[in-house]
Amino acid sequence: MLYRIVHRSCLRTLLSRGALHAPNTTPNDGLPYRTIHSVSVQANRHVKQIPCGPGGTAHDYVPFYFGPLSVMLLNLKTGKVQDYDEGQQPLVYLVTSVQAVVNAGLGFVFSDGHGLAAFTQWYDDLKNLKAVDWDLVGERYWHDERNDNDRQRRKQAEFLVWGHLEWALISEIAVCDDAVKDQVAALLKQFPGQSQPPVVARRDWYYH
Repeated sequence: MLYRIVHRSCLRTLLSRGALHAPNTTPNDGLPYRTIHSVSVQANRHVKQIPCGPGGTAHDYVPFYFGPLSVMLLNLKTGKVQDYDEGQQPLVYLVTSVQAVVNAGLGFVFSDGHGLAAFTQWYDDLKNLKAVDWDLVGERYWHDERNDNDRQRRKQAEFLVWGHLEWALISEIAVCDDAVKDQVAALLKQFPGQSQPPVVARRDWYYH
C-alpha cells in the first residue's frame, strides 16, 4: 500500500479537481489548499532532480510513503513544522497501491530512503522494490540507533507518481477518530460523481 497525508480541509478541493496533482502540475483554479509541509524542505524538493523514470524534479510528482506513521506526521504532531499547530486530528491518509498506479499506466519512481538524502537511491523498475526496507517503513519506532544510524532515512522511502493521480485510484481514506470519519463521509456524499472510497478510523496509524 501507499500512503499520503493531507489536511482534511483539502479534501473538498481534491474532490472538486478529481485528482491529486504534483506541485508543478496543480491547476491554477484558485481552489484553497492547506499546506502542511516544511517550507525549506519543499524548496529543496523543487530543485531535486530525479535521475530515472520520467525524470524532472521531485515537484513533478505526487509523493506517497510506503508505510504509515511517517517522520513527517510526528513532526506535525509535535509542532516542528513552521506555521502548523493543529496536531494530528485534521490529518487524513489517502491510500492507494503500487499495482493501481501501474494498472493506470502512470509514470513513477521510488526511493530506498528520504528523497533529499545524498546517498538515497532512485529506481523505476518494480524489481528493485526489494531495496525498500519493508520491516522499517511500517514501524512506529524508527529513530537511529547506535548500531544502525540510517534508520530514519530508510523509514522515509518514497513512491512518486508522475504528474497526477486520479481520485478514483484512492482506495481508502484513513482518519484518526470517529468524529473525523463522520465529517469526511458527509463530505464525500456531496460529490456523488466521484469515487467513494471507504472512510476508516485507524488510530494505530497515528502517534500517541
